[in-house]
Amino acid sequence: MSTDADWDKWGETDPYFGVLSSDEFHAENLNEESRANFFKSGDEYIGRTLAVVRRHLDVDYQPKRCVDFGCGVGRLVIPLAGLSKKVVGIDVSDHMLAEAASNCRRKNIENVSFVKSDDGLTKLTGSYNLIHSCLVLQHIPVKRGMRLVNGLLHHLEPGGVVAIQFYYRCDAPKIIRALVRLRYKLPIANAARNLIRGRPRSEPAMQLHTYDLEAVVGLLKACGVDSVYLRPFMHGEFQSVALYGQKAKSAGEN
Repeated sequence: MSTDADWDKWGETDPYFGVLSSDEFHAENLNEESRANFFKSGDEYIGRTLAVVRRHLDVDYQPKRCVDFGCGVGRLVIPLAGLSKKVVGIDVSDHMLAEAASNCRRKNIENVSFVKSDDGLTKLTGSYNLIHSCLVLQHIPVKRGMRLVNGLLHHLEPGGVVAIQFYYRCDAPKIIRALVRLRYKLPIANAARNLIRGRPRSEPAMQLHTYDLEAVVGLLKACGVDSVYLRPFMHGEFQSVALYGQKAKSAGEN
């Protein structure tokens, strides 16, 4: 069940809301103030992420070569670019990638490149000391998402850090979840929901999937990420976790 076309539609029609689902970021509400709030949230998030890594994994950690998987319009790529030598943003949506590149040009950022995602991550080359993804994996069906995480981890260099976020449990009643999944499969059900909520009839559903926490940690361990720290939090009715890990350093490396 591919969601690629849905996300390219979000990138074309409502890209900022597609990244952060708050009404102020809908295309019809976006203005100078809301754009500033959007990118400020990215600065703050990266600051918190690095603080957690230094507190729980590596006090001396510095991002140098970074990957942001599901980069959207560049909310997190931009602050990473100010801290690193190189950043690669990956996204499945051509429209998202074009907007991210435009946002970087506005800020005269030159150490960022963008590549389109595919299941084999065939356009991602090299090794990195930060593999990052936020508010992305829950929108990808689990089997596909796990393959992508595995592919990303093969680009993590010794001593590098992975910081990813995903949902692992939904506390909504089973009947509600069943109705939500119906929207994923039946366009007419999604169109009806959009009309009820006053949204465009063709607006795609944002799929939400939960991952097996033990399976994700096991995958990290299998790829050499031997130090792991989990920070759980809530997203509405979903139990979410921010997962931070560091790959074993090479012999002699501080």
